[in-house]
Amino acid sequence: DILLIRVLALYHQDKRLAACLRTLFGLDAAFGLGILIYGVIYEEIIVGELAEGVTFCGTNRSTPKVWNVLSWAVPTLYATILMALALYKAAEHWRETAGFGQFALIKVLIQDQAIYFIMVIFCSVMDIMANQLIIPNALLSDLLAIMGSPSLLCVLGSQLLIHLKEAGERGANGGTSYRMKTMSNIEFS
Repeated sequence: DILLIRVLALYHQDKRLAACLRTLFGLDAAFGLGILIYGVIYEEIIVGELAEGVTFCGTNRSTPKVWNVLSWAVPTLYATILMALALYKAAEHWRETAGFGQFALIKVLIQDQAIYFIMVIFCSVMDIMANQLIIPNALLSDLLAIMGSPSLLCVLGSQLLIHLKEAGERGANGGTSYRMKTMSNIEFS
């Protein structure tokens, strides 16, 4: 997870924090997989053939609406924990250096983290609205579902990696590290 890598870089690869955050990431992934598998079994997915070469998929029953909320609740909680850790480290850095002026790479880390967190919230709200509300307009319903797609977060995650690489190549902070009396170099695993 891109946010996990960034938070660990801000905390200089602290082993205890890394173990805790990786455990939370594993629990998040396991919960998501569990919801997915249970949903597929619960829905009783069927495959049919209308004509030769024309197949369709359908379900015998719909999943309860609360599952959609649950499927976003755990990842949002995980993203909130990561965002809180990043903001704590940013506030600590801000206090020690009187701003981010000389450490643009940390500014890039925090800004990207905030953008990603806002997008997680946005996607979850849009997806929950698309699945919880009865919307008579099919176009509006599809638009909400598209805006709530987790695929947007995958694309944004890739963009965050590129943005970080570009910030390092531009020479932000003299490269990809910063030096302070009280802190060591930033490290990515």
